[in-house]
Amino acid sequence: MSAKAGAPVIGEASSRERILEVARSEFADRGFAGARLQAIAGRAGLRHPTLLYYFSSKEGLYRAVIEQAVGDWAEETRLAIENPLRGFEQVAALVEAGFRFFEDHQDFVRIVRREALEGGGRLEDAIAEFLLPFLERSVAFLERETAAGRLRPHDPLELMQVVYGSVLTYFSDAPFRLKLTGEDPLGEVALRRQCDALVALLRPALDPRAGTRES
Repeated sequence: MSAKAGAPVIGEASSRERILEVARSEFADRGFAGARLQAIAGRAGLRHPTLLYYFSSKEGLYRAVIEQAVGDWAEETRLAIENPLRGFEQVAALVEAGFRFFEDHQDFVRIVRREALEGGGRLEDAIAEFLLPFLERSVAFLERETAAGRLRPHDPLELMQVVYGSVLTYFSDAPFRLKLTGEDPLGEVALRRQCDALVALLRPALDPRAGTRES
């Protein structure tokens, strides 16, 4: 695809990525309504017209921020599903993937929380479009493993929502947890403990071997 006449051609990828990085932070801090394109351009070290070359509107930039995060989320899910694990160990890998994604995308956690409070409706469409195929693959895996007897019977869609909700809530409530416990909930030790705790709660409900291991 050829560049627009008179448009920036040097460092386009880095400029676009810099805009997206700054925009994620601005949207997380100020919400969609409060974020300003001119401020985003300034923080990215670019002129306002340069930002408009890459993203013609605030709506387009916001969608690109969400698409990028959801794409990363889908990739984490894909890698977890495509590994050679079976049964509950694969479920544990999906939980791990959720923790990795939200640990690396804490601005996205705040964007999700703002969308839920403000009811903008912008996030749902992007998630449905880009994440739905991977959700369907996860559900298909869970159904297959249940049919093979490697997982206890359960509602796979509800399971995915329970795991998603548990992991998202842990990250979105991190500031409150810090004040409550005095421990950084986003530190390596706390994250490992929380991930292991969620896996331990799920195991008796899903792993057919769980009841026989100690007998």
